[in-house]
Amino acid sequence: MTKYYETAGKINTLETLNIAKKFALERGIKTIAIASIRGKTAEIAIDVFRNTKLNIIITGCNGCDGCPLFSEKIRKRIENVGFKLIFAPENSVPYPPAAQLAYRRICEGMKVCVHLAISLAERGEVDIGEEIVAIAGTGWKGYPNGGGSDTAVIIEAQKSETFFSYEPLPDHKLHGRKIKEILCRPR
Repeated sequence: MTKYYETAGKINTLETLNIAKKFALERGIKTIAIASIRGKTAEIAIDVFRNTKLNIIITGCNGCDGCPLFSEKIRKRIENVGFKLIFAPENSVPYPPAAQLAYRRICEGMKVCVHLAISLAERGEVDIGEEIVAIAGTGWKGYPNGGGSDTAVIIEAQKSETFFSYEPLPDHKLHGRKIKEILCRPR
């Protein structure tokens, strides 16, 4: 059942990470992709996922569009617990503007969750078609309560051209769904 938060933003981070962990373990999902721009969500994720066998991939932008760089201290903490850190700025994968807007209409984190699934597939970090948990948030730019994580979905990792193409009738009704479950999001 989807958890709906009354407000968006960082106050939901710990609960979002715990929801994602629960569903990944229950569903046998191996990989969790977590967006973290400044590294604060990554630090919380270390505590939540440290003793699991899950493949944790922290994804940042590393200074794109005026965002801060990850500190060396946070980078080392991520590496020391065996998580992977990659950088995939917004413009690193083809993502049609109309699709970005459509996902933002659901919530800002949904747009980023789709970006994570595509980025990991494009880089070969996960197998094409693998179901992963993607975690993102509302973002801190222009939103004082933003940052952290408030959105988690189970999503099929696909390259951009596959994710944004659609099979003709009737196949699209069976195979067109790439976002499998919305675990939590702000309402």
